[in-house]
Amino acid sequence: MNEGQDSKRMGIGAGATLFLGVSGLALGMFIVAALIDIQMASLSWDTLIEAAKSGGLQSSMGSLAEVLAAVLGISLTVVAIVVQLAAQRYPAKIVDVFMVDPINIAVFAFMASSCIFVVVVPAFTVATPAPVFMPMVAIGLTVMNFALLLPYFGHVFAFLEPTNLISEIEGRARTALEGVASGRTNDASMKAAQDRVATALDRIADNCMAAVQQSDRNLALHSLRTIEEFLIFYLDKKSKLPKQWGNVPPTVFGTLAQEFANEIVDNFTWLEAKGFMEFERIFRRSVGEMNEVVSQLGRSTRNVGEHACKANESEVLELTVRFFNTYLRHGLNSRNVRAVYNTLYEYRRLALCVLEHDPAVARRIVEHLVYYGRTANEMGLPFVTVTVAHDVRVICQRAHRDARIDLAHLLNQFLTLDQQVEGKSQEVALIGVRKAQSILGAYFLEQGITDMTNQIRADMAHEDPRRLETIRDGILAIEEKKFWEITDRGMNFDYVEPELRPFVSKFFEPLLDRDAQLGL
Repeated sequence: MNEGQDSKRMGIGAGATLFLGVSGLALGMFIVAALIDIQMASLSWDTLIEAAKSGGLQSSMGSLAEVLAAVLGISLTVVAIVVQLAAQRYPAKIVDVFMVDPINIAVFAFMASSCIFVVVVPAFTVATPAPVFMPMVAIGLTVMNFALLLPYFGHVFAFLEPTNLISEIEGRARTALEGVASGRTNDASMKAAQDRVATALDRIADNCMAAVQQSDRNLALHSLRTIEEFLIFYLDKKSKLPKQWGNVPPTVFGTLAQEFANEIVDNFTWLEAKGFMEFERIFRRSVGEMNEVVSQLGRSTRNVGEHACKANESEVLELTVRFFNTYLRHGLNSRNVRAVYNTLYEYRRLALCVLEHDPAVARRIVEHLVYYGRTANEMGLPFVTVTVAHDVRVICQRAHRDARIDLAHLLNQFLTLDQQVEGKSQEVALIGVRKAQSILGAYFLEQGITDMTNQIRADMAHEDPRRLETIRDGILAIEEKKFWEITDRGMNFDYVEPELRPFVSKFFEPLLDRDAQLGL
């Protein structure tokens, strides 16, 4: 929103400068020409002024009406063509937004009024004494109309720039929301504000969908960030909204089941749910076509969820978790590993934030992660399972620092992620999961948490020693934190810090010593 306001202010400033420049250039040309005439013909300023009074001004009135009508016609034609072309490319209801823009209304009102003035003035002029003021005003209006053309066309082109249009739509939704929060609304204005806000989300999401279809990455990302910023702005204003704000018709949610819609309305989360549903709709459209949009969707959803968590909006946080799970399901169903990989990263970051505010939700997130990790393994997507393993490991390491968190439950969930090997892909998944569990075991060993270290060892006790050696050597072989290729996360999953590396070897010693293994 700030970027849109800055862009609008810069556009107005540039337009004003251009208007003054054109007007000044015209005036300067007139003055220079007049000086040349005075010098060459030995005329004086008094002579020129007397000539204007004696009929020059009045005779010029005949053509001004035609000139201004032509300017108005050109402006309408150019604007109509440009708006139509923009509307065909992006379904943002451009005409509706364009026709209520104050600058557009002001410019066309000024042009139309100027035409009316120059048409009416000759009907009320007399031969003697010759009128001076009204013809001068008419000429001034004509000059201003011509001077306005370039800056106004610049405004139209800037206004129809998709990113500016998105910011304009969001700005009007914010204005409507602030009006409701101020308490100066009745039932009719409340409904109008609800319609405007809901429609704004629809239009921004529709633009994002069109941008994905046309591979317009910048507009798609800008649209998502705009929805994110608006939802965060809404969460900040939510406490000031009246109870009537939560009463919305089911049509706001499209084809959503009545029971689910009623639950959303009862929880006072209809706007957040509306925003998340638009996110989910864009996710389904973007999977496999524009991975940057998928990544931004996860990031935007996480930012809204974190803001809700810090604002103690538990219902909104619950919605955030459910939509993250939905993203993962869509990614798995489409077998798009990269989409799932990026979504898991943002989901993990949400869990780490939630650990400090709502451990119960973090616990459920881990349960969901393990579930989708096992599902991915069954679908033959081992990399997803390995990614889940390392994300859960990070959450467990962070969780042990907070006594409020049931770390034992998280660990128990983590140890259910490994599954029996029934094929090559599951072998890859098993080794990856075991590496993550081993690194966590080494971490617990370093921290002196021997009971959990032994719990992990006991879970791995039945593994073949050769597989355990492969796991250990694979971890210790990674000496660089950064992955040798460019990836979204950019880091090696199996990397451990230098101070932790000795504990990796110590973790495996009892497992590789048969006598010690029997004593577990």
